[in-house]
Amino acid sequence: MSITIDNVKQVAHLARIKMSDEELARFQNSLNGILDFVEQLNQVDCSNMDNTVQYTSQLHERADVAVKCDSAVMDNAPQKACNMFVVPKMM
Repeated sequence: MSITIDNVKQVAHLARIKMSDEELARFQNSLNGILDFVEQLNQVDCSNMDNTVQYTSQLHERADVAVKCDSAVMDNAPQKACNMFVVPKMM
């Protein structure tokens, strides 16, 4: 599979990015290089690999309990009020 200039133009349009013809060609070459590398990875023989590693994605539940903050942390806070950190308003 190879990426065409039209594919790059379509993605740029969806991302609301204006690209020159030179940039389109450069991104096309970069994306095709990535796909070529992935194709090389697909050619690697993994049949003799030992599947001893197991991954788990279990989240351990913990109680949401307020704990007293170390005083050294609060002493070094740039701004604090009522034993809490003061942070800039975001909205």
